[in-house]
Amino acid sequence: MDAFANLFRDCCNAVVIADHQSKIVFANKASHMLFGDELSVLFERTSSACLCKVNADSQSPIFSPPFEEVLLNKSFCDREFLLRASYLEEDRWLTITGHPFILPETNFKGGMLIIHDITHYKKTSFQESEALSYSNEIGLVNHAMFVDRVKHALIRTQRNNIRIAILSLSVQHRNTSHKQYPCPQNDKRLLEVIDGLKQVLEPEHTLSRIRENEFLILVEDVISYSQVTAIAQDIHTSLLTLSETRTVDYSGSVDIGISLGSHCCLDAETLLRQAESAMQESKQSPSKQYCVFEDPNQTDISNTLYLEIALEKAIANRELFLEYQPIFSVRHKTIIGVESLVRWQHPEKGLLPPSRFIPLAEKTGLIIPLGLWVLEESCRQLKQWQMTIPEAQQLFVSVNMSSKQFSQNSILEEISNVLQIVNLSPKSLVIEITESVLIENSSSIVEILEAIRKMGIKLSIDDFGTGYSSLSYLHRFPFDTLKIDRSFLENADSDFEKLEILQSMVRLAWNLGLEVVAEGIETQKHFAQIKALRCESGQGYLFSRPLKSSAVEALIKQQVNNCSSLNKADN
Repeated sequence: MDAFANLFRDCCNAVVIADHQSKIVFANKASHMLFGDELSVLFERTSSACLCKVNADSQSPIFSPPFEEVLLNKSFCDREFLLRASYLEEDRWLTITGHPFILPETNFKGGMLIIHDITHYKKTSFQESEALSYSNEIGLVNHAMFVDRVKHALIRTQRNNIRIAILSLSVQHRNTSHKQYPCPQNDKRLLEVIDGLKQVLEPEHTLSRIRENEFLILVEDVISYSQVTAIAQDIHTSLLTLSETRTVDYSGSVDIGISLGSHCCLDAETLLRQAESAMQESKQSPSKQYCVFEDPNQTDISNTLYLEIALEKAIANRELFLEYQPIFSVRHKTIIGVESLVRWQHPEKGLLPPSRFIPLAEKTGLIIPLGLWVLEESCRQLKQWQMTIPEAQQLFVSVNMSSKQFSQNSILEEISNVLQIVNLSPKSLVIEITESVLIENSSSIVEILEAIRKMGIKLSIDDFGTGYSSLSYLHRFPFDTLKIDRSFLENADSDFEKLEILQSMVRLAWNLGLEVVAEGIETQKHFAQIKALRCESGQGYLFSRPLKSSAVEALIKQQVNNCSSLNKADN
């Protein structure tokens, strides 16, 4: 059960797994916080606790242990229960989802319960009617209207394949009581909070006040996860800085929970509960500006919003790693450098190819922290090889950089800082850029590239020949190396037009004083072609696939040993 311990350990909902003999084999931290030592109440009434199912018709609780049905291979979703126990100060309202649970590889059979504490939601429901009229008086959408808008927004997601988000917001004020402001029109604190929220929100966002110090916000047409978290960060900053410009003391806390909805499923009530749950989790995590509800049943990694969340955590949790593809001298067939390539070992989905997450990182801006990590890790690894293998002093590492990174004002400072931290010579670094970098930053890129070259770093243009204005770029920008795209090698021996283009590109590079690197060398025929064209270096599966750092180190050492053996033989 180690995999489940890692997956559900810190989940804000209680998760309990039992085998077919009613023995509990896993219970996460939230389970023990809710049930203490009375987890057996999920199977039977105990001397100090019982779990009652709420009858949908009469609302009268009847005793019905939830594991009873699950272990009979039956599923149920969001069923309400009431937990009554002597160790609790008050009854707890729960919603429980149950699923039969099978692990074929271990022949394990049992059941899983996912338990959500909705006591806070239930306790305060009676306050909502008061909040309805209050909201009308201060010009906000009331709760009923807010729910209606969420329902209509979800219908739109089904039609248009778009996404929505709900933010649940709690504003706690230190040393300030709402009772000081009994009249809505005179409640300065409340009105100024609402004013602060409206300054951050767009006109198309829906704002509703549901309780004394709690609000809901509906964001429609969500493009990315970072779009929603940016709103949460702006709200957090805005409300905590109110005390600097207003007369009322706002020192306290701002807790924000986020739930995400799309065409695939959720109803309005579930989304609201999820946002509430995430907000309660935020209260337990003072260091976080917001918390996002994560559904343990969410398995569709293609869902962009959840993939964004996972990618952001992957960067923080070091789930990403680098492989290195050796670059060889065509003449000597020896390693002269490596190109670093990022990989993602997803904890549930396994190894994800770059095509699954690099475009998303580009779109959302996550490529900026990701790219900085790749740069630092690549330089650190080369420095380690140079320290342990003297012959590696002449090697270089080639790192791809995104157009988004070049749009940052701090790009030059970041590159310089990485080299200083790692203590790597600039001549050991090659920065690769694609034509898209040049297109998207054409007005400012020349100055940045010149500054990078002045540091002693070499510049390479990647995938050359695949854009629309490639030839013009070569004389306008200060490149050192031209990498010919692999597509030009395919069938070049039989496609004479392609061969002529390839020859023209190589001659043009020579005339401009550029080195030429051929990509995608996979066969002896490819190698013969680039050798005939007198390309200086190349990379591809014929030489080596991308390798982990330990395998590259072994390859370098093997090359050193081979050279030593040849020298001895010559002597």
